[in-house]
Amino acid sequence: MERQGDPEDRQCVRVAVPEALFVEAALWVKPPHVPTRLSLAALGRPQLRLADNPRGLRIEDISANGLRLTLPRPAELGDAAVMLSGGPCLVFLYFKLNQPLTAVADRPLTLFLGAEPVAVRPQDDGSLVVTLNIVYRGQPNRDEKSLTFFYVARYPIRDLAAWCDEVTLMDRAQDRPAARGLRMDRFLLELDAELERARAAADKESAN
Repeated sequence: MERQGDPEDRQCVRVAVPEALFVEAALWVKPPHVPTRLSLAALGRPQLRLADNPRGLRIEDISANGLRLTLPRPAELGDAAVMLSGGPCLVFLYFKLNQPLTAVADRPLTLFLGAEPVAVRPQDDGSLVVTLNIVYRGQPNRDEKSLTFFYVARYPIRDLAAWCDEVTLMDRAQDRPAARGLRMDRFLLELDAELERARAAADKESAN
């Protein structure tokens, strides 16, 4: 199993995932194994597939070490729900997240991860909260429709760490000069920022 990164880069803040940055995700639950090379045909259809709809799966928070998911309707997993809740398994998770601040908004963060559950907690509302440790990263192969996996349990996914760092800076972004025009590819983020600026201005005026 190949490795990526350096151990010292493994340290990363854990951040909540803003809903406006969520684009799509898919989840597979498989028996425990060490993945090496996996074709899309062998991967098969995901148990959960979400496009522009975080209602079936929410990434609550994420870091270079792992992430925490909420599955509002775990019954949609079918038989995989039993595997996820009842014993060792390997979770494959694909997700796409828009960039928080950088200019490469047309290049969202897309990752395919292999992760191991460390805690699975049913909630009173019927949802399932799953905490995962990231163990493998799947990288696309150039010459075939398949993924090659790298061991990252002790090593960083640097673009994920950078994404987390940018999220921590979002609250300070309103202090930077804003672009004059409206960007449709960041519509909800622009809306949130504009409403926050209006609220801050109103609060300042009422305080005077």
